[in-house]
Amino acid sequence: MVAALAFGSQARASIAHFSIDGLGVSGHGTFDIEPDVSPPDPDPLCGTVGHDACRHDPPGAWAITGISGVITDINAGVTDAAITGLIPIDPAPERDLTFDPLVPSSLSFYDYDPANGGYFTYNNLFFPNGSPIDCNFPFAGTFVDVFGVAFTLAGGYVADLWGDGDFPVPNSGTQTYGFRIEQGTHELDNQFAGINGVAAVPEPAAWTFLLAGFSVLGLGLRRRRAARLAAA
Repeated sequence: MVAALAFGSQARASIAHFSIDGLGVSGHGTFDIEPDVSPPDPDPLCGTVGHDACRHDPPGAWAITGISGVITDINAGVTDAAITGLIPIDPAPERDLTFDPLVPSSLSFYDYDPANGGYFTYNNLFFPNGSPIDCNFPFAGTFVDVFGVAFTLAGGYVADLWGDGDFPVPNSGTQTYGFRIEQGTHELDNQFAGINGVAAVPEPAAWTFLLAGFSVLGLGLRRRRAARLAAA
């Protein structure tokens, strides 16, 4: 029973190791991830007469529920800043004038300078098999999509990491990422594309090994219990 519970828990949640490097930006860490449960469209009347069609998160997405690691951005004067937390999603209607039915329902906005219209988008979704095209942007394939993941850094910084897919910089056909960092109401750096990134999720074999360990432990406990009962 212990083995079954342990395996079931790990089947629902996992971690993904990631690293980024390029254009003065570097870092590494882990995402806590679990299968995505698409939140409802923020418009409760979506799909009805007079309202836009309902949106959903893309198939194959995993929700990022936690993050840890370190980030350096020499353009912003940030060196080995600890990642201190994830900014939770806050689903909101798209702010573009033209409705885009592909936009995920997890779409959220971080307003770092509301008085001057300063904000960025994020959805905290992870794609182990590469992001799909989920907005009016014709490139895909990165471990986070064009909206990306938002998180905080030690020192009062807010960062946003997103994927630009096979966007042709610096070389066509390569996966590239973008990164921005803010502090207070000031944007300190914004690299739209050209950052290299990789991510990996633990192989299923690792969970199989863990399950086997719990099974051996359970077998040993049952044998010791049987031996005590026989002695009694």
